[in-house]
Amino acid sequence: MRGATHSTFYAPVEAELHELERRLLDVGRGGHATFQAAVRHLFSSPGKLLRPTLVFLSARFGTVPDREIVLNLAQSLELVHTASLVHDDIVDRADVRRNVPTVNAMWSDDVALIVGDYLFAKAYALAAVLPKPEVIAIVAQTVFALCDGELNEVTMERRLPTEDAYLERIELKTASLYAACCQGAALLADAEPEHVAALGAYGTSLGLAFQITDDVLDVAGDEADFGKTVGRELAEGMATLPMIYAVDETGDRSLGPRIVSPGKSPEELRELLRIIRDSGGVERARERALSFHDDAVAALAALPDRPERDALREIADFVVGRVR
Repeated sequence: MRGATHSTFYAPVEAELHELERRLLDVGRGGHATFQAAVRHLFSSPGKLLRPTLVFLSARFGTVPDREIVLNLAQSLELVHTASLVHDDIVDRADVRRNVPTVNAMWSDDVALIVGDYLFAKAYALAAVLPKPEVIAIVAQTVFALCDGELNEVTMERRLPTEDAYLERIELKTASLYAACCQGAALLADAEPEHVAALGAYGTSLGLAFQITDDVLDVAGDEADFGKTVGRELAEGMATLPMIYAVDETGDRSLGPRIVSPGKSPEELRELLRIIRDSGGVERARERALSFHDDAVAALAALPDRPERDALREIADFVVGRVR
């Protein structure tokens, strides 16, 4: 079942989403028994499906939104997203995502690595039959961006990044996929060039708002609601925007090295979380997420006034709703 089922932005594309959910559960057919089991585990509770919802809504602004072709793009990009999460969980040594065990926790890191590769291969196979080479290129470029963003994260020096460096990283690892969903679908459906550009801008800003929101919740959220362990990035020494702002707000230059240091004890982790939460850095990061929300909404002004545009606005509100 999709998360956020109370939200009305799903309504215009409900039929497409039901078909996508059926296809995702069918991805493992013909594969190794372990892959089939992992697919059932991953897609029995597929999450919010925001990205395919963006694909289906964005395609409605085109002149030829072929349902089957758009479904292929939506499935391809959702498989890219899921594969990247499976690999991220290996890197992060995460045991839980969406309140359920990760693939690496259920099986092993080796199995999770191969499952992620399998999902990427399935995504490429779907993208390969899309009728527009530029959209196939967008799918490939998105995977490059995700990999670059993740490599930037795992190879960065143990020092506090600048705000600009942080934003560049999350644009690669998160916002690039949101932009691909919106821009790729509009191109596939032969939307007007100005509408393609507006949807691409919307997707980028939406993705930035989404990731900053996630990073706020990682230091200030409730684990039961968040679906992931709070403080995971801090425990790994991965500095995010609320942490960067906390150092600036407190003026404590010793705080930065403590944040990026790995191997923190539980006591130090709790102390650092308290300092960050009390610093004003969390609130400042919330405001930054809201500014990207406003940029996303502003981009929608270039689109025709129709229910799909209203739904895109509701998605923007939903993405930052947890930080208001």
